[in-house]
Amino acid sequence: MTGPLRVRLRGAARSSPRLTALYRGLRGFILGGASAPPGKANDRPAAEAGVGQLRRVTFVVSPRIGYRLNLVVPTVDGARTFGGIRTALDLFDAVGAETAQRRVISVATSGPAPTSGPPGYDEVVAGDDPVTDLQFVRLDHAGAPLAVRPDDVFVSTFWTTAELVEQIRRWQATTFGSAPTSSAYVIQDYEPGFYPWSAQSMIATDTYRSTTETIAVFNTTMLQDYFHDVGVRFAREFAFEPRILPTLRAATDAPERARSRTIVVYGRPRTPRNAFPAIVDGLRAWRRTDPRAIDWQTVSVGQAHPDVDLGVGDPLRSIGKLDLDGYASLLRESAIGVSLMVSPHPSYPPLEMAHLGLLVLTNGFANKDLSRWHTNIVSTDDISADVLAARLTELCARFEADPRIGAAGRPLETSFISTEPAFPFAPDLAEALRAGVDRPTDVTAR
Repeated sequence: MTGPLRVRLRGAARSSPRLTALYRGLRGFILGGASAPPGKANDRPAAEAGVGQLRRVTFVVSPRIGYRLNLVVPTVDGARTFGGIRTALDLFDAVGAETAQRRVISVATSGPAPTSGPPGYDEVVAGDDPVTDLQFVRLDHAGAPLAVRPDDVFVSTFWTTAELVEQIRRWQATTFGSAPTSSAYVIQDYEPGFYPWSAQSMIATDTYRSTTETIAVFNTTMLQDYFHDVGVRFAREFAFEPRILPTLRAATDAPERARSRTIVVYGRPRTPRNAFPAIVDGLRAWRRTDPRAIDWQTVSVGQAHPDVDLGVGDPLRSIGKLDLDGYASLLRESAIGVSLMVSPHPSYPPLEMAHLGLLVLTNGFANKDLSRWHTNIVSTDDISADVLAARLTELCARFEADPRIGAAGRPLETSFISTEPAFPFAPDLAEALRAGVDRPTDVTAR
């Protein structure tokens, strides 16, 4: 865009609020982040805004007593309930199967029409603790009250919720003279890596320091091994392996369909660890260098975004977040999947794609190598544009030589499609958490 033209467009944008919004949005997409409109909260100095991810809560003494198991999650909003939160809820149901009183606590700011809580749970007013065994409470604003009992035990699911649980446990110790000896932490990734060096990354790291009081529950032994490799080891640990969702499992057993020359990208531009810019650069290099690329189409699923010009042929077309039936149909009719994850967690999309018959391009990270999990997966430690383009060219050639090659692929690690219980350790974890409350009483201290 030439200088005079850019000046004229900027001037026109300033004269129209609608054009202003469009200009900011396009500029933000191109440069990697749009500025907030004037007067919004994030215009405040960083020191005044504080660490915005953290929820500040007012604790109040509950009028009730008795053991209760609590799950603290970032949100249960259906529109934002991705695999990690769904997994945490499933785990909580398994661990709490023999516990009569359970509570799910959401710390997300509620929208104008918040979705309902987990099935079977009664939503209660923040700060209340009625005679209801299964409760759901939203701490959706700063200073929201939370009723806490002496024998409330907590399961955290993200660094922000782990930080809140530590606050609760300190308050229990101060208010009641002691706190349950343990809490559980469902660790689903190395979360300090979600941020540049910052307050967020340091606080996230700090949530791993209570290695004796925290019972760690790792989402995959691969992630557990990474924590051990970087020197983080808890006194008590459990681990579970990912499981394919029932809808996708059913799709793996359905008759094979004809597959089109379609590349499915797991595209989440607003999630840096999914390396969307590297995928775009790789696709552009592939379009430039592979003469057969013109015969292929590319679609992006996972997070809605503007279509992306790849320079040659059709753009990368965004179809956003699909329901599971639509996602399964897309995978069964496509040939190749691309899904990157810059973290030690394997992530679900490459495994889902491979098991539904796609040839898959993904990346390695530290001890992670998903090519050991399925013959359909190609893993690269180099995500530069030229390398991704070369790997895509190879996968396209393999498909064109044999369109049934993906359907003939086989798992090398079978845990993803296992029908065994996903959390076989759930009774042991439940017992360990309960033991932290049913500790012997020191009668001499009375």
